[in-house]
Amino acid sequence: MRCLKLEGRVLSVRSDGCLVSVGADVFRCGWRGRLRYDSQKILAGDIVEIEGGSGAWVVSRVLPRKNALTRPPFANVDQVIVVLSVVEPEVDPVVIDRLLVVLEREGISGVVCINKSDLYYDATADVARKVIEAYKIAGYPTAFTSAVTGEGLDTLASFLRGKVTVLAGPSGVGKSLLISKLTGSRQAVGDLSKIGRGRHTTKWVSLLPVAGDGYLADTPGFQKVDLVNVEPEKLSYLFREMVDLAPLCRFPRCLHKTEPGCRVKEAVSEGTVAELRYENYLRLLEECLEAWKRRYE
Repeated sequence: MRCLKLEGRVLSVRSDGCLVSVGADVFRCGWRGRLRYDSQKILAGDIVEIEGGSGAWVVSRVLPRKNALTRPPFANVDQVIVVLSVVEPEVDPVVIDRLLVVLEREGISGVVCINKSDLYYDATADVARKVIEAYKIAGYPTAFTSAVTGEGLDTLASFLRGKVTVLAGPSGVGKSLLISKLTGSRQAVGDLSKIGRGRHTTKWVSLLPVAGDGYLADTPGFQKVDLVNVEPEKLSYLFREMVDLAPLCRFPRCLHKTEPGCRVKEAVSEGTVAELRYENYLRLLEECLEAWKRRYE
């Protein structure tokens, strides 16, 4: 029997194989040769070559990636939608900026989504609007959504067309329900734990097709992202609204903290850099400074 060769995208990876999408068809594939032992290195989103026929298929080759994330573990990602909430659970925006900094470093586009708008009352709605405005000023596409009422889902869906998109964010912010609404799939949706943290509701990393030839993925939980190998002087260049300002500071290695003649601090006073983002920058800067001191330990 003639062996067929096809090229497709990995939708999900398990210990015993993966699902590969080739056009409108999905193939369940095992591993060939050394890939049998390196299967943990194959990521959802990988473009692979598969071989086989009559229902028996194996992955024979992984094509070069344009990028790869380790947390969450995906390859060939076009953008990451960072989902947060200001209630149930309340999310510290510095968690979001830590992830956005990593995305900027990897050259992956970021989108900010504030979910659970159906739970907001006047005070929390004001907080949500402040957060949304901060990221709009920074230049990020934003969405204000409720997976329960459907508010903002059309806006969010418009970001997905023709792209491989990963949803990331702390557990409990409603990522699984958002995916269910956007893809029509039945994602497992859990309740909040007694201590206010969301339970992990997604066990496997997987991509799901969405309208407009795009793919959308959830992540199994969310771990703290470390700002590894970021020099303190270069952190501001990973805050997109500060990129053009940093070279205008009086001192070439300005940390935008206490130095005189700092153009970034002036922009905060002028409102062209949001105070929220600047405060988060300072908190992440302290992490970078501490890590830089320990780099040779």
